[in-house]
Amino acid sequence: MSDFPQDFTPSEPRSRIDESRRRRRRKLLIPTGRTERALYVGEIARRLIPGVEFFIFSLTAGLVIALAILLDSPAIYILGALLAPFMVPVVGLGFSAAIGSLSFFMRSIGSLVISAAFVFGSGALGGWISKLFDNLSLTQAYHFTSFSIPDFLLLTIGAALAIYLTVRMPKQRSLVASVPLAYEIYSPIAVAGFGLTSGITGFFPEGVKVAAVYVAWVILIGTIVLGILKLRPFTFFGYLLTAIILGGALYTLVVSSALGSALQKQIEPFISLTPAAAVTTNPATTTPTFLIEIPSAAPSVSLETPLPTNTIPPTRTPTVTITPKPTPVWAKIYSPTYNGVNVRVEPGYNAAILASVPNDQPVQVLPEVQMVDGAYWVHILLEDGRDGWMLRNLLLTATPAPDW
Repeated sequence: MSDFPQDFTPSEPRSRIDESRRRRRRKLLIPTGRTERALYVGEIARRLIPGVEFFIFSLTAGLVIALAILLDSPAIYILGALLAPFMVPVVGLGFSAAIGSLSFFMRSIGSLVISAAFVFGSGALGGWISKLFDNLSLTQAYHFTSFSIPDFLLLTIGAALAIYLTVRMPKQRSLVASVPLAYEIYSPIAVAGFGLTSGITGFFPEGVKVAAVYVAWVILIGTIVLGILKLRPFTFFGYLLTAIILGGALYTLVVSSALGSALQKQIEPFISLTPAAAVTTNPATTTPTFLIEIPSAAPSVSLETPLPTNTIPPTRTPTVTITPKPTPVWAKIYSPTYNGVNVRVEPGYNAAILASVPNDQPVQVLPEVQMVDGAYWVHILLEDGRDGWMLRNLLLTATPAPDW
């Protein structure tokens, strides 16, 4: 007689059940248990503590970026970002909002400030060296003193990818994902240091402002990515700290108007001049009018009167000798990057914008040329009679002016 009941069905061996559960757990990105998640996040936080080599490589990257500013070379800017270490503090700031640890947040901020000081000092050294040279071209450096949509897109992709790979593979560091972070954060800091010692306007403190806004953007992106991955704080204090950090990042973005200025910068080149409507008159029904100056000791008064005859009344105005004017120099607007250029009221990148002129638009080149903000600005005359200033290297001339 059998020792088992008649309706007894043998169960699956326990070892096979455990193995199936382990396979399902390995497919999960983050452990589901509260204790396991806490240990998992703690392990990630320990790996996001920078070592001595991080600061050494940050200094090396800063020196290379300072060389890129002096040579005005985009390739060397990228080389500086490639030589930068994995941006541990920046990624850590993205994690700190979700982890909710004040000590971890302060440690990440402190490490970022120290590394930024090394990069800033490298840029300041480059600014001091720039005084030994004349007529340096600094076109690329001005790119890092303002916001643009491509920069925000590059930073967003880099931050999201770096944080995702850190969660997915905490034992490995993706330098490829860290390069956009170093490029967008270290380069403006080095440019700010360069401007402080060289005395060139428009570099300091604009570069520091750009870097600070980008760090706030990384914190915001990190919070969103970790929220999507369901990696949230474990305590009420963690949620409170997350709200404070996230609120500070949003406040920085709103106050700086970074996104707004980036959108405006993208739209400005596409704004074309609208010609004024031509005023037509019917000579059969319109009486021609002229302005006749009445001589007197008092200030002259202009009266609009119909012309009765063709006789011109005598005036006390002396005879004007006609002086021949030089042949005007004409040029065309040409921008290889955008569809037009900005004409400013005065020479300099910080001057008010007078008009946006599309490519291939002819303008008259006036003799005045000034060196402002490390670039040559030329005085031009628009078709509507307004005069302004623009970068000389954005003009195509068939008969250039002397000393061009």
